[in-house]
Amino acid sequence: MVAASGMVAIMYQTGANPAADVNELLRFVRENAAQLGVDENRIGIWACSGHVPNALAVLMQSGQDFLKCAALCYGVTLDLDGATAVAELSKAFGFVNPAAGKTVADLPSHLPLLVVRAGKDELPHLNEAMDRFLAHALRHNLPFTLINHAAGPHAFDLMHDSPTTRETIRQVLAFLRFHLLERE
Repeated sequence: MVAASGMVAIMYQTGANPAADVNELLRFVRENAAQLGVDENRIGIWACSGHVPNALAVLMQSGQDFLKCAALCYGVTLDLDGATAVAELSKAFGFVNPAAGKTVADLPSHLPLLVVRAGKDELPHLNEAMDRFLAHALRHNLPFTLINHAAGPHAFDLMHDSPTTRETIRQVLAFLRFHLLERE
């Protein structure tokens, strides 16, 4: 579907250091952009679930002007307001959390974000953390779009075939297409 939308998707597998691996991947993609058929200065991030903290950490790094948008789906976000759910989920499920200790204020104020919420997400406290993240994003007036798939469980795009799921995926692709291909 990504290719049919006119974009290139690059999936990768992480090794022992996922936080370093994503930066190595981005470096490789930018250095080999012509061969890969991508614009080295128009890259978006699409992250789901436990990969979202790593994506947020990438977005928070300086010198990432080539990143034009990010789609964050049913993601574990940030521990804010004294909450510890993200750290607990990281420990329980073994994903990296390089954004630990960071806040929404560490995100670039100009980068469009799409946050997709699974209303029936069964991971403990995930939606509570996401709701706090969104409240902070509003307070910081960040450019974000929210899609709330009210009936969607965690990983709905893989596990919940429904008209609403298909429409949510279309909206994610439209967001990425707009910010990567159509927006000047």
